[in-house]
Amino acid sequence: MPRAVTVEGCLADCGPDSVVAVGGDMTARAVHTDGEMSVGGTLVAEVVYGSYNDQTLRAGTIRARLVIEDEHCTIAEVQADTHFDLDDYQQGYGDGVQEQLRELLVDGVFSNEEDEEEEQLDRTLLFARLRAGEPVFRAGEAAAH
Repeated sequence: MPRAVTVEGCLADCGPDSVVAVGGDMTARAVHTDGEMSVGGTLVAEVVYGSYNDQTLRAGTIRARLVIEDEHCTIAEVQADTHFDLDDYQQGYGDGVQEQLRELLVDGVFSNEEDEEEEQLDRTLLFARLRAGEPVFRAGEAAAH
């Protein structure tokens, strides 16, 4: 098991059957997990997004600008500028979630499904921008991390 991992870009696991284990700290621009992920130390990223309801993200501490638990259990001390836990996020339909996200994130990460009237955060667009090195936070949103 690696003691520490640094990823220059984004780290994404390979679906609900994947397992990522890091014995120490992990740093990345962003992390997307829908599998099992365990970080023995501190996970540091701009964005940490967990999706899918049968898996868990475990870490000693998560430090990020934005943490979203989209039906994905997170067991960690979360130190985030903005953190939506399972109860808050509610698959993006939690009270005021999209409004807060629109204030924080650029317009290019939102889209609307065929049956939706208003645009919602689209994690595919979010991570496409992150992978391309494009900004996802609105100008003037100072990072605390």
